[in-house]
Amino acid sequence: MRPIALPLLILLATPAAFAGECRNALRPLLLSTTPDPGALQAVRASCQAEADDGDPVALYELALFHLGLNGEWQPQEAIPLIRDAATAGVPEAQYWLAWQYEAGPLLEHDQALALSWYQRAANANHRLAVARLASAYAGGELGLARDPLKAAEYKAREAQCLRRQQAAGG
Repeated sequence: MRPIALPLLILLATPAAFAGECRNALRPLLLSTTPDPGALQAVRASCQAEADDGDPVALYELALFHLGLNGEWQPQEAIPLIRDAATAGVPEAQYWLAWQYEAGPLLEHDQALALSWYQRAANANHRLAVARLASAYAGGELGLARDPLKAAEYKAREAQCLRRQQAAGG
């Protein structure tokens, strides 16, 4: 086989969407007060392609378009995408479901489900989920017994998560 043939075969076998393009392109648009509509359309197409290729993170990012990004408000379209992403282990989606089950306007409030999703997200070191569990143990919330020791453990984990996040530039 000629030396150029192997790299060409690898390129042809690689999916068109590379994992992470969607997230990396979407982040600055989320932080913008007036994101460019053309850029939003391009990122949405990238997210859709990655989601179609089975990327659960892209599913979650795609759901954001249905939750107000680009002027859409279709939570009935977003929630199944977020549930699928959460079930596949995406911490941001797990945290979103926990928050909605605890206090959000889009899902029926259910403390047991909220706690379960917070724990899953915290197990993946989602800083806000870890912080919420620290607070819940400190205050005896979410159906948990007040436990100052567990609260302190979660506070320490939260600090570790924050240091990792800062070290990663996020």
